[in-house]
Amino acid sequence: MLREQSKNFNIVQRAADLFFVLAAWAILYYLRFIVFEGEIGTDAIFLKAGFLLAAISAFFFSKEGLYASLRLSSRQTEVLKILRANLFSSIAFIFVLYFLTEKRLSRFVILAYPILSTVALIVFRMMVRSYLRKLRARGRNLRSFLLVGSGWMMKDFVMHLQGHPDAGIRFAGWIDSHGLAHQLGVAEVSMSLEEARAAISPDQIVIGYDGSETAKVQELLKNNFNDVVPITVLPDLSYSFVGYRVEYIAGLPALVVNQPDFSEFDLFLKRSLDFTASLVGLLVLSPVLLVIALIVKFSSRGPIFFGQERIGLDGKAFKMWKFRSMSVSAEKQSTWTVKNDPRTTAIGAILRKTSLDELPQLWNVLVGNMSLVGPRPEQTQYVAQFRNQIPAYMLRHKMKAGITGWAQVNGWRGDTSLNERIACDLYYIKNWSIWLDLKIIFLTFWKGFINKNAY
Repeated sequence: MLREQSKNFNIVQRAADLFFVLAAWAILYYLRFIVFEGEIGTDAIFLKAGFLLAAISAFFFSKEGLYASLRLSSRQTEVLKILRANLFSSIAFIFVLYFLTEKRLSRFVILAYPILSTVALIVFRMMVRSYLRKLRARGRNLRSFLLVGSGWMMKDFVMHLQGHPDAGIRFAGWIDSHGLAHQLGVAEVSMSLEEARAAISPDQIVIGYDGSETAKVQELLKNNFNDVVPITVLPDLSYSFVGYRVEYIAGLPALVVNQPDFSEFDLFLKRSLDFTASLVGLLVLSPVLLVIALIVKFSSRGPIFFGQERIGLDGKAFKMWKFRSMSVSAEKQSTWTVKNDPRTTAIGAILRKTSLDELPQLWNVLVGNMSLVGPRPEQTQYVAQFRNQIPAYMLRHKMKAGITGWAQVNGWRGDTSLNERIACDLYYIKNWSIWLDLKIIFLTFWKGFINKNAY
């Protein structure tokens, strides 16, 4: 019954999306040819192009997963999917239209359509989410899960879903929970999987055992593979600290651990933000940079900038730039600074305390060595030392190094716990989104650049 409802809802959702695409196009037609009296003869082409746009949009919306179940996805995830799908479809539409007709769309249409249609699609989707949330609160449109296993991932799975009641997931029972069912408020089931499936009729079966109990998973799958009820297996990813992704190698599926699952669009978006913000930053702050450079130059003997080898993305070395804050002889030493470090110049101490010595790293961001947000890069010799002392230390290099990061805005900067910093770096990589980057940038400014641990 639920599966049939889902199928019907999917059809309605597709029809609604195409309606908003065509409605946005119709509004632009009205503005372009009725209100502003556009060029005669192009209105018919404009109308026909709307159907081409609808077909291209339907393809990209489906490709981006907008019609897969988003029950367990966040609002932010759905919004990003809409943004990606509509941007790609708009670009593809303009590209195809370029070869089909000599008539060109006006700049007004090119800019207005993606904005208008995206806003309409997002508003509608959020209204649907609100409606489904109210529906599920009344006990309708629910999916029942039968749980099997006592692995740590099963516990995390249940706790995560319990924290998202809007998803409409009901736990019909839990087999072989080793006490987790009672702990998390789920009904313990003492029957076998076969008996429970017949008695409960769940919409989905979820199996989750630790890696040491893989034999149980194999036995369950062997005895229940010939069933119409979907079976989901939660893999034991104890050592996948920064995420994973599924790849196809020679046509065979492979689970790649400790590999963040970033799409090309995600990376493009992050790089676009880095490039634009660093370029604007360098231009706007150029008078400040010039003043600091002159102060550094005339306050002590030595160069203005200090470049030091650091380790960044994929463990590759690059030269990170700062305003020089120490004496020339001290800069050659590769030891950490300490409070009231005698090697620091008078001006250098102020620059370090206010983080102004970090500003030249905007150049590193502009050329692509660093990002605005990411794990802070470490010196080569310390990387060699810590990789064997701190668990998962090298995984922080799965993301491009940043000027600021999750660890820094949470107070783990300077002479603080290295383990806590690494934990923050791994959390950032595993949970990265463009929204998290913007949040960290905001918090960096909100909390200020002055830090008691910066010296």
